Amino acid sequence: GINAEYGKQWYQRRVRGLNYCNRFRLSIMTKVILFLSSTRVGASYTGTGSWGDRVGALAKERFEAAGCIVNVWDPKKMEFPLLQQPIQMIPDKSTVPQWMMDRKQELEEADAFIACCAEYNAAIPPAFTNMLSHFPPASFRHRPISIITYSMGSGGGLRIQSPLKAMVTDMGMFTVPATVKVDFVHNKFNEKDECTDEKLPSYMDRLASQTTWYAEAIKNHKEANGLPSA
Repeated sequence: GINAEYGKQWYQRRVRGLNYCNRFRLSIMTKVILFLSSTRVGASYTGTGSWGDRVGALAKERFEAAGCIVNVWDPKKMEFPLLQQPIQMIPDKSTVPQWMMDRKQELEEADAFIACCAEYNAAIPPAFTNMLSHFPPASFRHRPISIITYSMGSGGGLRIQSPLKAMVTDMGMFTVPATVKVDFVHNKFNEKDECTDEKLPSYMDRLASQTTWYAEAIKNHKEANGLPSA
């Protein structure tokens, strides 16, 4: 009777409280989009995935350990077509494909970004540039982006860090001070796709710490003062 009804009401209040706490927790977690760059498929010299898959997986793991919600954009899975018109150049917005609008909303709701970029012949992979170029700069503006590059050589993608920073800055993002370059990437993971480099996870942790710090600082300032004029 009364005890059963009281128990039911207590349980319902408990569930509502937990749901509220979960929504609050998600609202304060840093939402990050991780951009992969390579469309290469198949196994590498060791392991089952490409080098980009493994470096990206490690970045995702370390950023999630820092309290981030990480959404991965993989050009070989999302299959962005070769760019013909970015959203801002399409006169009739009612003709914009729904998948593009959905992705644009994901960009606008993100607090920060990660560029996990291979070095292709001393250049940024075309799949990376093509993927981001579908969207207007306003979709990225006023948020931090962290830079991770990798290659099989001793530079670890160092030659593309400067043009990559120039590209994302021109799109309205700003890079955090720390960067990660993974040299000799083929020696950093075993046949189980596990990182065998003792220092690399700590480099990723430093990158995640700086990225979340800047993301939260920008978010708090935006809530208090709004955005600057375009």
